Amino acid sequence: MPINVLFLHNGGSWIRGSENALVTLLRGLDKTRVTPVLVCSSEALAELAQANGIKAICCPMPQIMIDGSETRLQFWSCIKTVKKLASLTRKLGIQLIYCNGGSACQTGYYVGKFCRVPVIGHVHSPYNRRYILLYRLHRLSKVIAVSQAVRKMMLRKQRFSGPCDVVYNGVDIARFCPSNQREAVWRERLGFSEDCVVFGQVSSLISRKGVDILLRAFRMLSIRNPHVRLLLIGDGPQRQSFSALSQDLSISDKVHFLGETNPLPYYQHVIDVNVLASRSDAFPLSLLEAAACGLPNIGSAVDGIGEAISDSENGFLFEVGKQEILAQKMSLLAGEPTLRAEFGQRARRTAMQRFSSEQYCTSIQQIILDHCQQ
Repeated sequence: MPINVLFLHNGGSWIRGSENALVTLLRGLDKTRVTPVLVCSSEALAELAQANGIKAICCPMPQIMIDGSETRLQFWSCIKTVKKLASLTRKLGIQLIYCNGGSACQTGYYVGKFCRVPVIGHVHSPYNRRYILLYRLHRLSKVIAVSQAVRKMMLRKQRFSGPCDVVYNGVDIARFCPSNQREAVWRERLGFSEDCVVFGQVSSLISRKGVDILLRAFRMLSIRNPHVRLLLIGDGPQRQSFSALSQDLSISDKVHFLGETNPLPYYQHVIDVNVLASRSDAFPLSLLEAAACGLPNIGSAVDGIGEAISDSENGFLFEVGKQEILAQKMSLLAGEPTLRAEFGQRARRTAMQRFSSEQYCTSIQQIILDHCQQ
């Protein structure tokens, strides 16, 4: 008989890294061994899960958090939600609760405590001690960290009562793969000529992702090499300020903001080098997607990025915030198509060997099964 697992997720009405990781897991579970039920605060995520044959329920997840402007003291709402989910847990015969993201752990911990069900938390960010304590991460049956960097940062701040392991995100390497032949129409739509070297960053348009650092580095590069272009895929609250910055830097004619869209055809047919200039980043999925598509990556040497990129083997790392060094790395790859191809081939091999969705799902499913058999 398959075991019944309640998956919890608390997040905005978008599908980004942690949401994609969760959907990959839900899709890849062996349903003869695990029966998943998703409860989430996002209608978009619920609809996506349902489209993949997963039972999904929308439910707000209020929080108790004390952190300046992030302070939320929703005690009564939290109690009502915990009671509702505890009732659902008993009704469905849930044997384990799996919380995707830190904030879901706060709800999941109390539901598990009342129902005497083990709780696993999958952490996608290096939370500070206050968040660890209030989200009850240190009291969970087990914590899964998205990278070694995240695991080490949290364990330095707080002792955990349960084990804390690392499972890297996975990417569908059959879907995210190099195209046999690049289709020129994708570049033509953007007005890019065949001889242009296109750099891309797939991320939210927020300060943490270092978009401003990339824009300034790109300006330095474009002065020396007029045949380069920059593609920004994603959206966010700072889109207008980044667009204004590109105009101030006199590079707006070479920078394209595409907004939220499927990055796959751009990895396959447009982008030559993928970049992620983040100021902090736990373990970004975009690096794995680009690598699986046979693209070299350039990333800032911060948090878990160095666990996805092997410097000077399948891409380059640069010191976080150092736009001059980033421009140098970009210039090197812009002028060396052979090096780009070599890095891209190695990046693809690394993705296949270490970061496939099959490995990701198998690892987490085994953790779930092991925990239910204890």
